Amino acid sequence: MAALEEFKNIASLVSSIIDFLDKVFGRAFLIKELEKLKWKPKSKLEEYKYLKEVSIHRAAKWYKLLRSFKDRGYKFDLRFSIEVEEFMNLVLFYYSFKILLENNVIDLGSRAVQGKLHGEPEQFDDFINELFIASNYVSNGFKVSMPELLGSESIDIYAEKRGLKIWCECKRLRREAPYMELAMELLQWLHRKRLNLLVDIVFAQTPREKTRLIVKAIRDYIEQGKFKKVHSLDRLTLLSLPAIRDAPLNVRVRLENIEYLVYAGYIEVFEGRLKVKEPKIIIFRNINKLAESIKRIRRRLDEAYKQLKTVKTLSKSERKIIHIDISDIVGAIVIPYLDHRAHKEEALREIENHCKEWLLRHSDIDCIVLTIRRIHLDPFGHPFTLVVEYKTVTPYTPSGWSIMTLIIPVPESFSSEILTNTATVLKEKGLYNIALYYYKKALEINPNLKEAWNNLADLYNRLGMFNEALKCLERALEIDPYYVLALINKGIAIAQLGNRREALNCFDRAISINPKEKKAWYNRAIVLLSLGLHEEALKSLTKALEIDPSYEQAKSLLMMLKTMFRR
Repeated sequence: MAALEEFKNIASLVSSIIDFLDKVFGRAFLIKELEKLKWKPKSKLEEYKYLKEVSIHRAAKWYKLLRSFKDRGYKFDLRFSIEVEEFMNLVLFYYSFKILLENNVIDLGSRAVQGKLHGEPEQFDDFINELFIASNYVSNGFKVSMPELLGSESIDIYAEKRGLKIWCECKRLRREAPYMELAMELLQWLHRKRLNLLVDIVFAQTPREKTRLIVKAIRDYIEQGKFKKVHSLDRLTLLSLPAIRDAPLNVRVRLENIEYLVYAGYIEVFEGRLKVKEPKIIIFRNINKLAESIKRIRRRLDEAYKQLKTVKTLSKSERKIIHIDISDIVGAIVIPYLDHRAHKEEALREIENHCKEWLLRHSDIDCIVLTIRRIHLDPFGHPFTLVVEYKTVTPYTPSGWSIMTLIIPVPESFSSEILTNTATVLKEKGLYNIALYYYKKALEINPNLKEAWNNLADLYNRLGMFNEALKCLERALEIDPYYVLALINKGIAIAQLGNRREALNCFDRAISINPKEKKAWYNRAIVLLSLGLHEEALKSLTKALEIDPSYEQAKSLLMMLKTMFRR
């Protein structure tokens, strides 16, 4: 997904989307919908609950969200995770609809389009999914039409490119409603009680009724420590969270069987530092989640199959494809401080295997494309990228398909130091392309930040881009010739480029500045080993371990050396 021009800064993005909503839905319609709100809630939790219960169009909720965002001076205060999701859904709608309008795939003046835009919530939600898939084909060079919208066929999307003809049915698995209702009840209660907790709730199956009894049982456990199994409620775990502490908050969450996770918290500056205030996390798990999800997927596949059966293909170049958005099952959990490398891949494999079995029984369907939207937050709770992945269960893959990434730029008020720290955390998580974006953004703000140049060089070293790393390190050492970490990274890059003697000079200079820098001694040992100087390497390694006896990399290398010497 190509970055949009408006994404150069938050202000232009928000202004563009507000103008776009006015154009697409009509300001009079949006204002009329918002007039249904008779009072102004006092807190964010109350506001979401109220907006959920009052029947106003989703676009009006988006409009209100953007207006309040603009009124706050474009401060990215979207740490309440449901708002983060809603903001991302809005961006997807904006991008998709804009692409399709520009390419004349849809006509804003069409009665059918207006009917979809102003239809029931579930119908509108399905339309958003269809728009995004259609825009994906357009972005990859396909000529696209939406037959059902035009009234010509009962099929969602038709795409054609260089003789390849594709018929698509689009389905989406929605999040189960009871989890959202339970989350809102519990978050409001925690807010009133001023309790800061991580509440981990396990169900034997999706709760279908008696949600009030379940909420009461959870409250009783939190207040009195008495656990009572109510309907599908199986067990509970609590973890106290500090009312305020330095950001990011160090929370680790197990990913298995999570149906829904909602996070509420605020990040503010206290005493010159970013701190997390009043964090609350509620997790709903379902032991029977995978089996329930596969049943739901099977129903969607059967529905799509009936629709695609109406299409009579005339040549081998025609394909029948079913798209299913399974983001609510295996998408990223919207919470800061979570390790985003783990994405419930086991559940995804099971779903893929089921789809393969289904395809074997329905040979006239060419493939199933599983769509997964993942929302990434930085360590301070700000959404910074939306990744849309496609898992194609079939040998037939339309040319030009790829993972699409949309990067939401950070607010201009962020300091270069915070951006650099954020990038470093992302780098350690293996999110190199996003870390690269943040480092470059930090250096746009402050070209003389030596830490950003050094950390960017470390990233280039990891990517094997050693010449690029050296350019960054030269810049860092221009700013501070005695910058030890930059000298070490320079030595690593030079050694990888084959100049090991010069690399030793870098490590020796770093050691002369700071004799207690263990990384300099360790990397010196590695280069000495490559030169066949085993005794000298052993001395450097021993020195590194004298500085830090728990240095795992040095311990492993020392063990290897001792084994070599015994031989």
